[in-house]
This record gives sequence, C-alpha cells and structure tokens, in this order.
Amino acid sequence: MKKDMPSELKVQIELDAHEKLCEERYGNINDKLTALDKRMWRIEAMSMAGTFAVIALVVSIVMK
Repeated sequence: MKKDMPSELKVQIELDAHEKLCEERYGNINDKLTALDKRMWRIEAMSMAGTFAVIALVVSIVMK
C-alpha cells in the first residue's frame, strides 16, 4: 500500500480483505456442517431401523 494513502482508506481496504476472507472461511464451514448434518441423519436413520428390527425380532420370539 502506498504511504500517502489516508489511514481511513488503509483500514477500509484491510477490512474489506478481512471480510472477504472470513466470508470464504464461513462458507466452507457451513458446507462442512451441512455434509455432517446429512451424515448424522443417515446414521440416526440406520440406528432407528436397527432398533425396530431388534424389537420386532424379540416380539416374534416371545410370541412363539
């Protein structure tokens, strides 16, 4: 940066660069959290299906 720039302009340029970098970082974090949310939903669904299968098996054994 030039030394003859007003300090307010320097600060504004630095803030703009910082905001752009943070926006990119938070976008990446949001994408990762979205992917993790989908994975957790699938794990939860498999867990519930397994629980229902075990309960059904126990009920069928007890009924015999």
